[in-house]
Order: sequence, then C-alpha cells, then structure tokens
Amino acid sequence: MAKVGRNAPCPCGSGKKYKKCCLPHQPSSSSAPSYAWMAPDGVHVVAPGGPLTQEDLDTMTQAYQQQIRQSPMWKQMVQEFGEAKAEALLKECQVKPG
Repeated sequence: MAKVGRNAPCPCGSGKKYKKCCLPHQPSSSSAPSYAWMAPDGVHVVAPGGPLTQEDLDTMTQAYQQQIRQSPMWKQMVQEFGEAKAEALLKECQVKPG
C-alpha cells in the first residue's frame, strides 16, 4: 500500500484531506502495523490480534455506520434515496469477519 500524503485526499472517500480525516486515527509508529484496502466487495482490514467476537463486530459496525452518518456521503444518500431507504442501505454496511 502506497503512503498517503498529509495533504492528499483521504483514501476513505470522505472528500477531506487525509490530515483532517483519518491521519489522526492512525496508530503511532510504536504500535503494530495494520493495513486496509478497498476492493470491489468492500473495505478490507488486516490488524494484529486474535479472532473478533460478535460483540466486537457489532461495536465496529455501529462506529462505521456512525462515521457514514457524519460524512458528506450521508447527505447525498438521503437526498437521492430518501431517509428511509438511506437507513436501509446503511444497515447493509456491516463489519464482517474475513
């Protein structure tokens, strides 16, 4: 995975600069590395640690859905599909074990 510059658009697709979006949430250089990439079937992440519990997956899903609600993408979804359909689409955005 290529290094993202601080002033480059964030790879998460938020439309913000990387330094104002995901950079502050990156682990420090002293922690173990994690890797994420986008594929046609969704975002994939490899991180250190053991298998995730269902509770871990549910917590991660809720956090992910909350990030979507706070992004510019959410306003576009509501405008294009209406709030009920946007909520239904959001529920499909779930963290799943690999």
